[in-house]
Amino acid sequence: MNKDFARILTLLRAENGLSQKQVAKDLKISQGSLSHYENGKRECNLNLLVQIAKYYDVSCDFLLGRTSIPKRRNVKIKPKNKKISNALNEQMKKMNHALEIFHSMLESYQNPELIKCSENILSLSMYSIFRSVFLANSKNDKNYFSVSKDNIFPAFALLSSSFDRKLEAMKITAPKTSFMKLYLQFPLEYKSLDDIIIFSEDYIKNLYK
Repeated sequence: MNKDFARILTLLRAENGLSQKQVAKDLKISQGSLSHYENGKRECNLNLLVQIAKYYDVSCDFLLGRTSIPKRRNVKIKPKNKKISNALNEQMKKMNHALEIFHSMLESYQNPELIKCSENILSLSMYSIFRSVFLANSKNDKNYFSVSKDNIFPAFALLSSSFDRKLEAMKITAPKTSFMKLYLQFPLEYKSLDDIIIFSEDYIKNLYK
């Protein structure tokens, strides 16, 4: 059963300010059936999938979670502020560089559990940042998120502890490395990682002074 379809179907209705009753009426199906589709308890047939896509003016691939683009449009979006756009590009480049080094080290440990655990930590970090940015705009729907903000930090601490425990329990056979080796192996990417380490350690030290 496609869980993305249920989630996206619910979000589309909420973003358009429509009730289940109204959507069910427009689609000529029962409200109970629509509720089952939104809860992921039932899958719709192909004809209804196409009908829903037309109704919300999105593609079937978008409804099924196969693409993040609602509909193909030949529209070129110009950045509103070149300085902001450049800053975001630099941020993305820095994070990608640091991740490249991190992934290289993680790959050398040859442990699928670590990869999944690290993905969970990174996902939760991005969730927390995106959530804050999204909710900063009072016009955005606060009901998009279903958990309390107070629960984010304990969840992150739990994932981090789990990751550390997995590392401690491992018998690592990967060759020894050092920051000099990382620098020689990743001459272009290393500065991004170094910047992140320096910032993080300075921030933590100042926090507990």
